[in-house]
Amino acid sequence: MSGKAQIRQKLEIHDLVARFADLVNRKAMNEMHHLFTPDAVLDITGFQHIVGRNNIITFLTDILSLWSGIVQAVHSGTVELVPDTHPQRATGRWYLTEFGVKENVDTYVGGVYSDDYVRTASGFRFTRRRFDLLYMRAGTTVTAQAFPSDLP
Repeated sequence: MSGKAQIRQKLEIHDLVARFADLVNRKAMNEMHHLFTPDAVLDITGFQHIVGRNNIITFLTDILSLWSGIVQAVHSGTVELVPDTHPQRATGRWYLTEFGVKENVDTYVGGVYSDDYVRTASGFRFTRRRFDLLYMRAGTTVTAQAFPSDLP
């Protein structure tokens, strides 16, 4: 695969991640179907394991209804293409913050998404997203955790 093709694929994945955050910020879950494969998995470590695009969207709709306002900001990220062995697959890691008002409490979250992507006829899609909480402040309660030891 040429360098230009690799750059295009990485940009396509960056755009996928940015579109996810945009839809969360707008609470536009009805537009999220095209981001996931039908059999996608969403893991929120220690909280939820959701299988299937429709179940993921239902879960996200329900959880976002708890927030009267939310801003999800994606920070640094990495994308790893595996063109030699699986040219239609890639992985990524993205750090993010979310802040807003959840259940009438000022809330700030910092964490990391570890993603698996597959290239479809319509472009790259999430096949798996795993979210690990690294920091959360809800009101005066603070929780902090180290980076997960089971991630590379």
